[in-house]
Amino acid sequence: MSGNGNLVKTIEIKDRQGHVIATEEVVTYAGLLSLAHDQGLKKIETSLVQIPDQTNGQLAVFHAVVETKTGIYKGHGDASPENVSSRIIPHIIRMAETRAKARALRDAVNIGVVAMEELNLEGNGRSGNGNFPKNPQNQHDNRNHDIRSRSRPEGESSESAGNGQLMTDAQRRYLYRLLAERKIEGDDAKAHLLQCTGVVSLEQITKAQASTLIDEMVGATKSAEEVPF
Repeated sequence: MSGNGNLVKTIEIKDRQGHVIATEEVVTYAGLLSLAHDQGLKKIETSLVQIPDQTNGQLAVFHAVVETKTGIYKGHGDASPENVSSRIIPHIIRMAETRAKARALRDAVNIGVVAMEELNLEGNGRSGNGNFPKNPQNQHDNRNHDIRSRSRPEGESSESAGNGQLMTDAQRRYLYRLLAERKIEGDDAKAHLLQCTGVVSLEQITKAQASTLIDEMVGATKSAEEVPF
């Protein structure tokens, strides 16, 4: 593999007090890119889906398309002050683009290990869900969704998601877009959302439920990619 001695790295997983509680292997974007070139990378294209501003929680969202000799692979990546380390905050747009490319590249080269750039690292460690919530009560959804630049495309933070407010129009649009990518549209999309949330009307879906659905749909790829963190 040309110039790719750093595909896999081992990082320390720390709790909120900074104590090392485990280690985990991750891949690097540079290593993924090198491996993709070795496997016949033809092109990488990216598009900015959402510009970060105050109305969306400074959340940047990118879409990436990777083409190799084996096919075309796509991925989304997001970055906001809520899911990057403090030193990356000034570079939100670039990080969102890198995360999108990393996700698409992982599919292209068939690597299920999460990319280091997809994680929220502070120092050498990270919290359980890739964020560092200010309120420990908001860590109820520390599942495996950060492995793929998932998320709350309209600036939905873990702190605002659980406050009982209803789903926003932006969340609704994003959910329908995610479902359309899965060929679920129109009445079928509505029925799917109602079934997943257990309500009888879209107007009854809460912000927290919508946020969880978004995380689950963006994170729903082949099980081989599922690793705990």
